[in-house]
Amino acid sequence: MEEEFPQKVNPPQPPPFLEILCKSSGKKSRFAAGTKAGFAVSLMNMKLDIGSPLALHIGAVKEGEEPISFGPDAVLVNYGNGWKLQTVTEVDFPGNQHKKNGRRSAGFNADPSCKVAPSS
Repeated sequence: MEEEFPQKVNPPQPPPFLEILCKSSGKKSRFAAGTKAGFAVSLMNMKLDIGSPLALHIGAVKEGEEPISFGPDAVLVNYGNGWKLQTVTEVDFPGNQHKKNGRRSAGFNADPSCKVAPSS
């Protein structure tokens, strides 16, 4: 009689990309694993229509959990079941709408806590 061995079950592998919901456009964008949050924010902001709220940063959200914020140099991560990546926009911070010389910022420089020294 042959001895039966249990088959090994490999857990499903995460996709080689991450999806981020842009709250301003309602569209999902896909980025390669290892992408930095600042690049994703800049690219998504460039695709927005004039007048759309800019993304300030990316957050991971899950119902009943404290959101996780990604800084500009953070590598985007999928935290798994129930967690979703989405942009955090100017609208999420009322009173902090930033426009400089009538031009739109492309990302983290729109955040008032990010100060950039003038170049000489």
